[in-house]
Amino acid sequence: MLGLQQGRAWNLGSFNEFRKFFGLKPHDTFEDINSDPTVADQLRHLYEHPDFVEIYTGLVTEEAKVPMVPGVGIAPTFTISRAVLSDAVALVRGDRFYTIDYNTKSLTNWGYSEVQYNLNVEQGCMMSKLILRTLPNWFKPDSIYAHYPMTIPSENRKIMRNLKREQDYSWDRPAFIPPRVNLTSYVGAKYLLEHGQEYNVPWGEATGWLFGKGGLDFMLSGDTKMHAQQKQVMGEALYKDNWTQHIKEFYEDITLKLLHEKSFKVAGMNMVDITRDVGNLAQIHFAANVFSLPLKTEESPHGVYSEQELYMVLAVIFVCIFLDLDPARSFPLRHATRAVAQQLGKMVEANVQSVSMTGMVAGIVDKFRENQNPLSDYGVHMVRRLLDSGLGVSEITWSQILPTAGAMVANQAQVFTQLLDYYLSPEGAPHLPAINKWAKINTAEADKKILHYAMEGIRLNGTFGSHREAKVNDTIDDGGRQVRVKPGDKVFCSFVQANREAEFFPDPDTVRLDRPLDSYIHYGAGPHACLGRDASRVALTAMLRTVGRLDNLRRAPGPQGQLKKIPRPGGFVEYMRSDWGGYFPFPTSKFESLPFA
Repeated sequence: MLGLQQGRAWNLGSFNEFRKFFGLKPHDTFEDINSDPTVADQLRHLYEHPDFVEIYTGLVTEEAKVPMVPGVGIAPTFTISRAVLSDAVALVRGDRFYTIDYNTKSLTNWGYSEVQYNLNVEQGCMMSKLILRTLPNWFKPDSIYAHYPMTIPSENRKIMRNLKREQDYSWDRPAFIPPRVNLTSYVGAKYLLEHGQEYNVPWGEATGWLFGKGGLDFMLSGDTKMHAQQKQVMGEALYKDNWTQHIKEFYEDITLKLLHEKSFKVAGMNMVDITRDVGNLAQIHFAANVFSLPLKTEESPHGVYSEQELYMVLAVIFVCIFLDLDPARSFPLRHATRAVAQQLGKMVEANVQSVSMTGMVAGIVDKFRENQNPLSDYGVHMVRRLLDSGLGVSEITWSQILPTAGAMVANQAQVFTQLLDYYLSPEGAPHLPAINKWAKINTAEADKKILHYAMEGIRLNGTFGSHREAKVNDTIDDGGRQVRVKPGDKVFCSFVQANREAEFFPDPDTVRLDRPLDSYIHYGAGPHACLGRDASRVALTAMLRTVGRLDNLRRAPGPQGQLKKIPRPGGFVEYMRSDWGGYFPFPTSKFESLPFA
């Protein structure tokens, strides 16, 4: 009634006049308006001729378009779709924020990227992003209620089942998601990490999503006896005779090689992107050798992935498993990551299958695969040790190699950038001469000194923490603050503040080389302490030695020598991408000036 009254008060034209205005054919009969006899008769009795039908009545009674398949759209009436919706499009096209100001100059690269639609997610629909940005504590990132809010769930289920996408969404009704419980003290972090049965790791769902059943068996996917055995099996396969010397030699060689290959000269000054081209890529070469990943290099021209491509694949795997914290980004992140993980996994599985061959064929394959470096035989022989442990080809691929490589590369690369960034900062730069001196001495004492410099750089500039899910009611002593926890709570312990507690690190803001190695908490503690801790320490020592022995090492002048950081709560940071079009959990670019020609 209100629509009719408003139309009459404004002296609006009739329904047919409205159609003529938009170039549509006027309805000649009431059956043209709606083929339902009851509706047509009611209109005939009320208006006598189609030209007399009022605009509001015509809009709501006109027969709607028949959808080609369920879920194709809102299927409005012909008049609404042509007139009203085209008018809406015209309004958008006439809005300066969608036209002349819709560019990076007005919005910045970051702003422009932030408002972009993603055609890989529901054909570019932005509704889920708006809902999850506004109500992040009420909707799961994959909630069907957030992604398709205009259709009732029962119909959505039919549509998604027909499209074979039913499994992509959560069908739980929206409910309040409690905020996580935060611990910031050294004592609180140690307590949380050491009580694995009361506080379980929450990463199994993500590894299962990415890698299937094999992902659920990954050592970091749960807290059962089986997961502990998986960790033991990988540890026995990874650490073999003389591994310390092999890893040291490998990292010294690859770091020096990358420095020479990736450096360039500008205005007479040698420069290199120490993060993108050295720190990140050294870890990729290590992973490719240890796990026989298909890395394409001059020595291995038949590989599939370039250095940067393989780094990004393994980095997004890490983010999807351990750092999937932004609800609005989670859905596209998970689907894109699963696609690239499955692609890489199939290649790894084929490689593991080839290693499992016996006799002459295996010998030919091994000869083709191995390169001449200190780790040249690790990939093949590690797979063989895993096969000897009783694991099958699929298990080795999806529960051991792929998730382990994903958990290692980006994290290790970040650590190197952060420790080096500290020693190139005003606070850490006074220690560079001592690092340079010890780096030029090839003794066990020098290795120990450089190792402690590396651990101190990580302690003072690293951003680490760990998530758990509570299984019991408990009260945690968080450095004098009593924190109550109940089953189901998500608990996060930050190592940032813990690493500067004077009780455990006297003179916490000072680099000291006499701290016990077991006092450092950034490798975790308890049943899920980092399996690669010892290898990481050797690798970081070798890399810092190689870079640190360069004389006159310093940041590149101006902004290009600075890491572009975005502060986050609790002392954490995220890093701007090199094009400033978005942020990433790991550093992507940082230039240094180098002394060599």
